[in-house]
Amino acid sequence: MKNRIAIIGGGGLGVCTALELANHGYDVHLFEESKALITKASFANEGKIHLGLVYALDTHFQTAKEMIRGALHFMSYLKRWIEVNPEDILSTPYYYLNHTNSLLKGKQLLNYYQSCQSLFKEAASHYNKRYLDLFDRLDVVELNDDAYEFEHFNSDWVESLYKTNEYAVEVRKIATLLRAAIMEQEKVSVCLNTKITNIKSIKNHFKLTLATGIERRNEQFDLVINASWNGRLELDRQLGIIPPYPWSYRYKLATRLISRFKEGDLPSVTIVQGPYGDIVNFKDCGMYFSWYPIGRMGWSEDLRPPPWDEKFDHSTRLAISKMSFQELSKIIPVLNNLSFDDKLIDPVGGVIFALGNEDVNVVRSRLHTRYDIGIQSTGNYHTVNTGKYTLIPLLAVELASRVMS
Repeated sequence: MKNRIAIIGGGGLGVCTALELANHGYDVHLFEESKALITKASFANEGKIHLGLVYALDTHFQTAKEMIRGALHFMSYLKRWIEVNPEDILSTPYYYLNHTNSLLKGKQLLNYYQSCQSLFKEAASHYNKRYLDLFDRLDVVELNDDAYEFEHFNSDWVESLYKTNEYAVEVRKIATLLRAAIMEQEKVSVCLNTKITNIKSIKNHFKLTLATGIERRNEQFDLVINASWNGRLELDRQLGIIPPYPWSYRYKLATRLISRFKEGDLPSVTIVQGPYGDIVNFKDCGMYFSWYPIGRMGWSEDLRPPPWDEKFDHSTRLAISKMSFQELSKIIPVLNNLSFDDKLIDPVGGVIFALGNEDVNVVRSRLHTRYDIGIQSTGNYHTVNTGKYTLIPLLAVELASRVMS
């Protein structure tokens, strides 16, 4: 416990790992290059706690197995660090709308979903866990075109429609609770506005170069966890660690509409299988929506993506948000019933990292999978590809366990 531990990256994974280690008596230094913790991907994303359904092009089910494992542990592990009632942070349940131009046909999807149900049953029994601490099974029901739910959708764009009990969580509420928890934890030293620019392995320790504005300084640590998002590959490369496959960063704009909705006002729906989008009804906490063909505003295959947040001003983001909403309204006409002031629109961009350098309109793209992820350890250096928000609590606990062992 006397070892000096550095965690690089104050997003969801870095914060949860720091809390887990601190709860076991370890002193941790947490470095974040932004001005606050959990303001990027773990704050801007949809919050879906995946059960594998969106990864139907991974026909070997490797991604589904990993997502189900993460989903079953998500809530119980999150409660190790914060007090949260699952029902207070859940969206309405998801529909899956298979687009008429989908990369898969309905029969293929249904077969895949049924296999996911079997995988969920096996995993839930094995781990003795419930999805979000609430659900014992995965429900996926194909709806006939005379089902009342079809009234929400434009049938011209619906190849098939499925009702599920997959949910999203309100990531902003979780981020607020985690920030409060880390600030109350005396064993965690938080360093904001601090970028790690260099890392060197010297005998049995690591020398980190810390940049705060124009100031540079070096510090030594016995153990380093690289939980950063934008800069992870850049630092890994300095220690000779490279990904097993080509990669890409994507910058996707999504929107939070800060208003109150009833459950029947709009459905939560993911449109599959390809470059489409989502809407999520968070009821009293508003809604989330994104439309990939318009909202995917950046692509990079560099070690570190460009500073996209600085490139797009609020007016550009607002315009993209409105165009995305219009496109979604063509498929989900009930959205046309909503009216809201521009002041309620919060368009936020987030960086997506994944192995694969072909976009999601290509069937063979590795972006349709998320199983080459997790923790890679080289001595006392641990680098983590989180993969999806779903996996953060599970990976944080596994990472802390690896450190303690």
